[in-house]
Amino acid sequence: MKFPELKKHLKIYRQFIKMSVMEQLEYRVNFIMGFLCECVYLFSKMLYVMIVFRAGGNISGLSPDQLILFIGTFTIMTAVFTGLFANNFYRLSQKISLGELDVLIVKPVSLQFFVTMRFVNIVTPIPNIIAGTALVVIGWSRLGASTGVAHILSYIALIICSSVLTYSLFLIPKILAFWTVKTSGNNDFMSRLWDFNNMPMKIYNKWMQRIGIFVIPVFVITNFPVMAVINDLPAHYMTWGVAVSLLLFVCARTLWNTAIR
Repeated sequence: MKFPELKKHLKIYRQFIKMSVMEQLEYRVNFIMGFLCECVYLFSKMLYVMIVFRAGGNISGLSPDQLILFIGTFTIMTAVFTGLFANNFYRLSQKISLGELDVLIVKPVSLQFFVTMRFVNIVTPIPNIIAGTALVVIGWSRLGASTGVAHILSYIALIICSSVLTYSLFLIPKILAFWTVKTSGNNDFMSRLWDFNNMPMKIYNKWMQRIGIFVIPVFVITNFPVMAVINDLPAHYMTWGVAVSLLLFVCARTLWNTAIR
């Protein structure tokens, strides 16, 4: 994508965010109730964190402080998934069955961008971003891990790669709606796959870890940033984390173009 096109899409995305905020604040009771429900869910998760921390034991070689760092990273990525992607992906099959794409396809903007980035949910991400960032900071400081520029940039870079990977990995099953129309099974699959990622990969055996890294790379999303912080991420894993996010993005883009044709 050339720079003028990129600039245009960024400007459009800013309008998407503005419109999404206006739409959600239009029904303020629903907004407040959704926000409170997410806070209650996060509170229950914090109780789980406190229990793990007070127990003081290691889980598959991971200390309580490392688990706090992992849970914080998973919470941040949950905000990214639910805030930016999930609602758009779930609505794709509806747009196909109702013929809404026939109208959108003639607009002078990338159809994939319009369909998969149109709605931004601000209810779920706000408490998740706050809680996740707090947990990452607490876990990072308690571990005494390096706060050098290299470590911070590595963590941020892997979070960005994880966001691209999340977009691509969870979009690919939804594109099947162009052939199947109904994708209720895919919705369940997406939910279960995301929940599968809410625990450190070290609790699973070696074969499960390899599948979760190299076949369906869901473990890359929340494990690799944490492993980089605690100096437990080999160089070839770092390379794979960047490469697989780009590779799956290209695959998703190619499959999308095939589906549109």
